[in-house]
Amino acid sequence: GQVSELVAPHVAKVVAVDGSTDMVQAARKRLKGLHQVEVRRGDMEALPIDDGTLDVGIVALVLHHVPEPARALAEVNRVLKGGGRVLIVDMLPHDRVEYQQQMGHVWLGFSEKTIKKQLETAGFDGVNISHLPADEAARGPALFVATARKKLAVGS
Repeated sequence: GQVSELVAPHVAKVVAVDGSTDMVQAARKRLKGLHQVEVRRGDMEALPIDDGTLDVGIVALVLHHVPEPARALAEVNRVLKGGGRVLIVDMLPHDRVEYQQQMGHVWLGFSEKTIKKQLETAGFDGVNISHLPADEAARGPALFVATARKKLAVGS
């Protein structure tokens, strides 16, 4: 709900999706007064959103939890309008294997090469990836931000 709360004042509508019933309930409680936010329970690999309806997809610190990230990115592509954008924030490769048992991480981060390939395979172009500057007080792995655009259909 944190990202939705930050974005909501700047857009007409937010569709927030989470696979955890507990997280959906917490987000609904947190976002109760924000009428432009709709919270849905669903999986990244099968988003409960109609084809071609969103202008932007934000995938913030969730891709490392997803068993099939390439499939999840293809789903983001499916729900975006032609020319729509995706913004991803996630972890760079790290060796903290304890995150898999303690926090349910499936992946120990992603390299730039991997994310670029997955985005392009999912139908995105204009991929741009940057490392986020690490805060000295941060204890977690380094992060990256990736942006890309859904390819326009031929003749559009």
